[in-house]
Amino acid sequence: MIFKKSPAQEQPISRTGLAWLLCVQVFILAPHFVTVPAWIALVWIMVAFWRWRIFQGAWNYPGKLKKTILVFVCCAGLFFSLGSGFKFESMVSLLIIGFTLKLLELKNKKDFVLLIFIAFFILAAQFIAFNHFLAAFYGFGCLSLLCATLMQLYRQSEHDSIWRNIRPSIAILLQAIPFMILLFVVVPRLGSFWAVPTPLQAKTGMSDSMSPGDFTELMESNELAFRVSFATEIPAREKLYWRSLVFSLFDGKKWSQSREQKSGNYFNQASDNLRSHLEYKADRVEYDVIAEASMQSWLYALPAPESWSRNLAFARDMRLRAFDPVIERMGYHVVSSLTYQLNEIDAEELEQNKQLPKNGNLKTRERAQEWLAETGSTEKLIAKLFEYYRQSFFYTLKPPPLGVDTVDDFLWNTRQGFCEHFSSSFVFFMRAAGVPARVVVGYQGGDINSVDNSLAVRQRDAHAWAEVWLDGRGWVMFDPTAAVAPERVQKGIEQSLSATDQQFLAKPFGSSFKLLSLVREQWDAVNLTWIQWVMNYDSSSQASLLEKLLGDVSPMRIAVLMVLTGGGFGVLLFVLLIFRSSKQELPETARVYLQLCKKLKGAGFAPQSTETPRAFIDRVILSKPNWAIPLQGFIELYEQWAYAEDLEAEAKVKAAVRKFRI
Repeated sequence: MIFKKSPAQEQPISRTGLAWLLCVQVFILAPHFVTVPAWIALVWIMVAFWRWRIFQGAWNYPGKLKKTILVFVCCAGLFFSLGSGFKFESMVSLLIIGFTLKLLELKNKKDFVLLIFIAFFILAAQFIAFNHFLAAFYGFGCLSLLCATLMQLYRQSEHDSIWRNIRPSIAILLQAIPFMILLFVVVPRLGSFWAVPTPLQAKTGMSDSMSPGDFTELMESNELAFRVSFATEIPAREKLYWRSLVFSLFDGKKWSQSREQKSGNYFNQASDNLRSHLEYKADRVEYDVIAEASMQSWLYALPAPESWSRNLAFARDMRLRAFDPVIERMGYHVVSSLTYQLNEIDAEELEQNKQLPKNGNLKTRERAQEWLAETGSTEKLIAKLFEYYRQSFFYTLKPPPLGVDTVDDFLWNTRQGFCEHFSSSFVFFMRAAGVPARVVVGYQGGDINSVDNSLAVRQRDAHAWAEVWLDGRGWVMFDPTAAVAPERVQKGIEQSLSATDQQFLAKPFGSSFKLLSLVREQWDAVNLTWIQWVMNYDSSSQASLLEKLLGDVSPMRIAVLMVLTGGGFGVLLFVLLIFRSSKQELPETARVYLQLCKKLKGAGFAPQSTETPRAFIDRVILSKPNWAIPLQGFIELYEQWAYAEDLEAEAKVKAAVRKFRI
């Protein structure tokens, strides 16, 4: 089938149309210039300037050779900037390059419309990198501009105000919003197969191993790890230990998960093994967590999780994890009992948590045996070691480097360190005394938002503590860091560091100014609401909401809801349109003439029903000869505009009415 080109499509674009297109390109490309290579912005500026000079007749359209060179240079730039892999940034950058270079081929309205359609795709792509609620408002504004630019292309008059051009497109989009909300609520949510992964890899965050210095680096990051909304009262800060990983293996330098911990052995909520493994006692806390993308499968929860969302698994060492790496923001619900007893262990697990490397740290091994013989019990041994920490150690972000035997060097020489130094040395000491012990890592505390009482936990809240197996009590938590710096768990990381160390600590934006802190909290609260209700509206949220609305979710009930709601909106819109159409909108020429009549009415003159504008003006001049010059000038320009369709007279007529005084 051969489509004939419409003559209208072949018409050249006007100066106003080109100006609108370049303007809307600026707004649509601006967010992408933050994520794509910076030189692409320079290419757009060069091409836009070139296209404007073409319109002015100063420069020519580029030939095939120049266009080929431009494409080759841009592709080479993308290769050197982003590499050869096919990534989200590569795809968007390539689309923007094409969108930009197409300006050099822009000749008629057909090319103009094609660029507008490409702009819709580029606008949609920005929501993958920016998904907070302000991005939605910005996107709505860009969408309005795009529609206005498209409508402007076919307008007869080029002298309308900017608001007069944008107003119809905003009205059209507002009419579509109720239907968009309805479809958002009822259309089945697509699973992970269709989910678009976040384009940014996790820059910082906890790894699956721990060695001296790891957590110190995290203190320099203010990046958000997760947010929590409590349905019950927020526990005291010293109880906010967000458990994430458990390390049972030590190779002399770093702690990591054992093969058994990595391989699985997970419980579901109905498992009888879980009930015998864990004994929930008191202090029940219910909360929702929204975890940021970490590219890892581990998650965060207060001990001990009693129930959790169906898309999570519960590991034997009492931690929650996702079935797949968390590549996009993820929400889940947890109920924890802060008072619990973890009371099951087999001989193999017991033995594994006593193991140490064959060599190294001899002084610690000898001292552990001596102190155990001296104290006579595990509890007294722990108390003695804690007392040693309290008397001799210093909590700092910048400890001196350790030697080959890191534990010996820390415990008996430097005595300065961070939470990984204390937890690592404590667990090593316990194992050297023959007591099963392991390292637990996660986050401690968090910043409470005074606006909505949510909790923001950041990378700088990363923490490490320990668990010791005590006969009759099971795995019991100990935090040797709290023995040295109790402010760390009671008041937060800022209160536990010296003035020198605080300069290395990442702080939230505006934390030094009360007003800025309040603004940041307001922003976080609104953004959290947006995430909970919009970004995290998944299949389970949809099922829960539809259950509340319909009682029982079935295709028939959903269809009835869509027909009633959509039909209701449709009828309401139809009535509004009928009501509006009954009020005949006057043409622009008539509105300007009535403005003048309104001014003359103040002097006692009113046009008669059979009187033409010129006859009315002549009658007024006859009574008021001193108004002859401005009124005669007006009527001549008005007739050129209204009857001869001289568009250049429009602005002059409007100016004449504005200047006229009675």
